[in-house]
Amino acid sequence: MADVDAVRLSSELGIDLAQATLRLRREGIPGETKHQTCLRIIAREAHQRRQPPRPSHEPIRRYR
Repeated sequence: MADVDAVRLSSELGIDLAQATLRLRREGIPGETKHQTCLRIIAREAHQRRQPPRPSHEPIRRYR
């Protein structure tokens, strides 16, 4: 039977269940539950999707 958090991660990120299960195992922090790991991964992915990609050849502009 599939883990609920792996199913949610699979659904949210659009990856297959095996990849979601492996990602939960690989990215888990000691002392953290699978549910906490799942929420952290989803939040990080959502944050990365909202940020527009910055071209690597363009310098960072700092305004004063």
